[in-house]
Amino acid sequence: MAIETSIDRSGAGSLLRAEYVLAALAVLSLALVPIHITTIYSGLPAHPLFLHVPVILIPVATVWAVVLVARPAWFMRSGVWLGILTVVALAGTFLTVGAGKALQSALHLTGGFGPGALVARHAHAGELLRDFMILFTGAVIVALFAHRVAAGMVSGISWLDSLARRPAVLILLRIALVVLAIVCAYFVFHTGDLGAKAVWQGRLSGGGPGGGGGPVNQLFGPGGG
Repeated sequence: MAIETSIDRSGAGSLLRAEYVLAALAVLSLALVPIHITTIYSGLPAHPLFLHVPVILIPVATVWAVVLVARPAWFMRSGVWLGILTVVALAGTFLTVGAGKALQSALHLTGGFGPGALVARHAHAGELLRDFMILFTGAVIVALFAHRVAAGMVSGISWLDSLARRPAVLILLRIALVVLAIVCAYFVFHTGDLGAKAVWQGRLSGGGPGGGGGPVNQLFGPGGG
């Protein structure tokens, strides 16, 4: 691919190698962790808007990773693109979790019963998703490096090259990638399910206009038609 050619053009030891660039971007994305944005354009809550990034990109990245595990030769064709997608999804997850914490604080929903309890569970699931996404992103980058070394596309530190060429190491990396992909995909669904319940469960069970007027539902205006 053109992007792989341009990144790797200056040689095996270059700092512009794809694995190095992706790893550096993943580390830089950690700077987004302490950023908690409450609202953005026209005062809209940032969290419901940011969450579209991980909700869309993480399932795509996890399915893509499983496909590459099933077809290892494709790592050389699209592994870098998967790495880029995963790093973007990771950054989006950091922003979404931070915005969720800001919104939770603004609405004074810290636990207890009712919507607050659901929001607390939703927030915890989101934090777990964030942590597993860090591991998944690292696994994607390491697997990309190992497959490219095994294919003779790149070389670097001798002991790392030797390790990456061992079949057992590649098998373990593929297993780890599949497991983390499944876990991340599950937590995307689980976190979204809890968030949807926190917003809509009381509203739908209110039995008609005026039902579910809690703080979470106030984000969408009063109940009723």
